[in-house]
Amino acid sequence: MKVWWQQLNTREQRLVSIMAILVTIFILYSAIWQPLNESLSKASKKLIRQQALLTWVADNTAQYKHAKRNSQVSNNSGSLSGIVNKSANAYKLTITRMQPQGDNLQVWIDSVPFTKLLFWLEHLANKEGLQVQGIDLTHAERTGEVKVRRLQLAK
Repeated sequence: MKVWWQQLNTREQRLVSIMAILVTIFILYSAIWQPLNESLSKASKKLIRQQALLTWVADNTAQYKHAKRNSQVSNNSGSLSGIVNKSANAYKLTITRMQPQGDNLQVWIDSVPFTKLLFWLEHLANKEGLQVQGIDLTHAERTGEVKVRRLQLAK
C-alpha cells in the first residue's frame, strides 16, 4: 500500500486523501449520525403523541368525574321489575318475559334494535343504578336487530 501511495503524484495523493476523507464522512453520517437523528425524531414524535394522549385522558377524566357527580341515580325504592318495566316503556321496548331470581331479574326480549338496547342498558346502569350481570344475544330476522335470550340485572 505504501509503494502504491508513493507511486502516485502529489495531485493524485491529494485527490485520494480528499476522497478518503469524504468516504469516511459519508460512512460516519450514514452509519451513526442519520440513524441517531431519525431515532431522536421518532422519540420526539412519540413524546408529542403521548403528551396529547395524556391531555386527552386528563380532560376526559375530568368530564367523566363531572358527569358522574352530576348524574342522578334515581331512588330505587321500587321493585326491580317495576324499574325495568318503567324504563322499558320509556324506551318503547316490549319485554317478552321477566323472571325474578333472588335479588336478580332475568329479562327476555324477542326483537329489538341493537342501538336502542344499548341506550336502554346505559340508562339502566347510569340513571337507575342497575348492573348487567350477564346477557345472551342472538341475531334477529331483521338487520340491526337482536334477540335478548337472557338479560340478568341486579341492583
